[in-house]
Amino acid sequence: MSPIVHAEDRSLSVPPGQRVVTGYVHVDDLMLGCRARMAVGDVDRAYQRRLQLGDHQPWPCPRGEWRGDRFVVLDGRHDVVAATMLGQEHVLVAWPEPVT
Repeated sequence: MSPIVHAEDRSLSVPPGQRVVTGYVHVDDLMLGCRARMAVGDVDRAYQRRLQLGDHQPWPCPRGEWRGDRFVVLDGRHDVVAATMLGQEHVLVAWPEPVT
């Protein structure tokens, strides 16, 4: 029997001529695009979800964009903070890029 999985709906707008790419990024190469205060409860929910997943990554994953060698998280900062709190070294992220 497969476990029941609940997924959050994150917005990701993909312009024509682009595709969504996913990959693992080391936590040292991540930056938070929004540094506004975070609710403790939201971080706790992300922490508990990642704790239950073990070494797996949640989907949908945090999304953002590359700025040079750093990945800027635009949506999913609670997940990134939770991953850091759990000592995870890599986070699965998504970003749009041109189709070649």
